[in-house]
Amino acid sequence: MKLGLNLRLSQSIKLTPLLQQSIKLLHASQSELNDLIEEYLSDNIFLKVKDTTLLSNQSSKSKYSSDETYYDILNNEEINQTLREYLVENIAIFNFSEEDQLTLSYLIDSIDENGYLIDSTEDIRNSIPIEKKPAIQRVEELLKIIQNSTHPGIGARNLTECLTIQLKLINNQEKICNLAKKLIKNHLSVLGNKNYEELKKNLKCSEIELADVVSLIKNLNPKPGLIFQKTDRTSYIAADVFVKKEGSQWITTLNEDNHIKLKLEENAQDLLSNSLEQDLKEKFQEAKWLIKNLNERSISILRVSRAIMQNQINFLEHGESGIKPLTLKKIASDLELHESTISRISSNKFIATPHGIFEIKFFFNSSVGNETPDVSSRSLLSKINTLISKENPKKPYSDSAICKILNDDGIEIARRTVAKYRIKLKILPSNQRKV
Repeated sequence: MKLGLNLRLSQSIKLTPLLQQSIKLLHASQSELNDLIEEYLSDNIFLKVKDTTLLSNQSSKSKYSSDETYYDILNNEEINQTLREYLVENIAIFNFSEEDQLTLSYLIDSIDENGYLIDSTEDIRNSIPIEKKPAIQRVEELLKIIQNSTHPGIGARNLTECLTIQLKLINNQEKICNLAKKLIKNHLSVLGNKNYEELKKNLKCSEIELADVVSLIKNLNPKPGLIFQKTDRTSYIAADVFVKKEGSQWITTLNEDNHIKLKLEENAQDLLSNSLEQDLKEKFQEAKWLIKNLNERSISILRVSRAIMQNQINFLEHGESGIKPLTLKKIASDLELHESTISRISSNKFIATPHGIFEIKFFFNSSVGNETPDVSSRSLLSKINTLISKENPKKPYSDSAICKILNDDGIEIARRTVAKYRIKLKILPSNQRKV
């Protein structure tokens, strides 16, 4: 065996404590940020609140760490977390690329309170506001990761998939499980009608085996998302940013009343000079970093919000029907920031407009297609919804009729595109809407 010495030069990126803290604060919602600030205040003698009226009287919520979260498949007790918090926390243990993180955030946002994925993976892929869309296969792979690393059944696209995912985690009773899978896949409607004789015939099983199968299925959770604490979004969301019209100008400002402001203790230097402890010096440095990062966070949110609103004047003037296509790349280029920074700023932050409060990332959306690059998917959804809401119930518009109206209005789309968006709005076809 020949021995040799090889030298290799490589580059690696290490996040400094300051940068780690900055990223954490930037991604946090305002309520999460206030909880973090309270933790810092209780642990750092150099920090002081400028205005104590915003301090929460509630202690920070306890979180489930990744190595403490184990679930019995049949345990459906309520969990003191929102579904979104739970999903984000569980996925955070993995190391994903920036593109994957963005895709995961859109997948999570498409999961409803029952735990079901309400949009197709194709629609989710197309809604991601980046020029180079992820491969549909990769979106499917990331969905599988959500399904396999969270509470059983969450991320399923329908009831059959939801129950099947749960059954896959049961290792014993192989024959009963296989019969249950077969029933769920092919005979759920028969079970719903309680036609047990037909089920025995279809499954080719005994009455005792069928009883075990039915008992097992009844112990599964058809709506796994409901075990998580529900949040009434309208009851607590406070906007991070306001936008209002002053004269002919739209002005974007921070909601200063929603931010806990910190400062250094007046005697910080005296405490530091009278102590030789290294830990105290580190705490002083941490306090300065925190105040600096909080200021930069506010500035970044305001800059991004202003840039977005400048690109969405049509929305401000006319509502959702006027929203324009907008990508992370466009705002990142305008502000000379990285797309991942824009993504962090726009998630879990809210902006109050004349048309309601919206999450900032709501304003990022793709165009309908190459033929209508200036029409966004959200705008088209709004236009179709408005047309149908105003139709004559005795003569409802067909997809072809809606297509013609939109074409006459300068929006060149195909009938199948209208059908796709109508289905997304969960609106029935014209023959089923007719009164």
